[in-house]
Amino acid sequence: MRRLACLIMPFFWYLTGCLPAAVHPAFHKVDALPPFTLTDASEGLRTALQHSLQVFTGETPTPPCPWRGAAFSRQQRWETLSLFLEVLAGASDAEALRTQIGRRFDLYAVTEPVLFTAYYQPFLEGSPVPTKRFRYPLYRRPPELRGRRQHSCLMGAVPVVGKAARPYLSREEIDQGGALDGRGLELLYLDSAIERFVLHIQGAGDIRMPDGRVRHVQYDGSNERPYTSVGRILRDTGRLGPDEINLPRIKTYLRNHPEEAPRIMNENERYIFFRESAHGAEGAGGTRLTPYRSLATDPQVIPTGTVCFYDLPVPEFDAAGNAAGLGRRSGFAVSQDVGAAIRGPHRVDLFAGRGPEAGRLAGHLQSRGRLYLLVPKSTTTARGCDAE
Repeated sequence: MRRLACLIMPFFWYLTGCLPAAVHPAFHKVDALPPFTLTDASEGLRTALQHSLQVFTGETPTPPCPWRGAAFSRQQRWETLSLFLEVLAGASDAEALRTQIGRRFDLYAVTEPVLFTAYYQPFLEGSPVPTKRFRYPLYRRPPELRGRRQHSCLMGAVPVVGKAARPYLSREEIDQGGALDGRGLELLYLDSAIERFVLHIQGAGDIRMPDGRVRHVQYDGSNERPYTSVGRILRDTGRLGPDEINLPRIKTYLRNHPEEAPRIMNENERYIFFRESAHGAEGAGGTRLTPYRSLATDPQVIPTGTVCFYDLPVPEFDAAGNAAGLGRRSGFAVSQDVGAAIRGPHRVDLFAGRGPEAGRLAGHLQSRGRLYLLVPKSTTTARGCDAE
């Protein structure tokens, strides 16, 4: 228990106003957000807020999350989302919204720049049965992994593999060794091992069947082995240069080196299982994700359901889809998802939606930007930990 406390307490110290002098805080209080327009606070934002409220209003039990040294309960997160919806509805312009945010919320900025990446919902071709073309299966979660759920700071339980003496099957054992063959776990089949690998990383996708129907598949757990970045492997081994680490170049390299591709992909042992979804990408607790309004964060640092504001440089593209300089994007969003590679306060994944434009952004975005958190004043002042 003491060992566990040593691991957990730094997260509480990071977010408390009563920090030991030697600990550098991950957040600091600020007086105002950067300049924004009403567009930054309108398109899709109400939808995202309502989706989170629907999850918090449901019956799934939700544990409290650490926030500034105290438990940020489910009720408090529900009140935060409701309050921001109320403020948003009453603002006639950006200046009015800024004024109301200042009156109703305390604002916290992540102290250091945050590394933003993006993810999306790819559109792929598939088949419900194996054929000569479609021979790479997506698997349902095996029954021995069902029912093992772990609560973190999520809006509900997320399926994980329980702690066992032996780790569950690796990517190589499943894909090359056929360890799940013959068990009836195949959900559907894709025509590319590389696109299947990318789908594992994105976590959700739209799959068009031969008859034209589209089936939506969604993350439903993993083998809980460690995640390893294939891009980092290609960079560190000199296969790609530092400026070439983006999804299109990675996929091209794997396609052009079919003898190497399985070994490289197997370096990422983390394997994803899927289920069908009625409407597409879902985040933690089944929250429906909204393009540019849903963020994946580390829930041990930024509680799921937190209202945020981001500001970062983003790649722009020419008519041919090639990267052509940088623009800027900012806006309000909600922490609604988690990710194996998203650890600590300085990593955020932005959900870009579906389609080619979303895919281009997800394939290229690796930018340092700023992240701000909005916390109702009643939540922060009631704890007696704010001496500012």
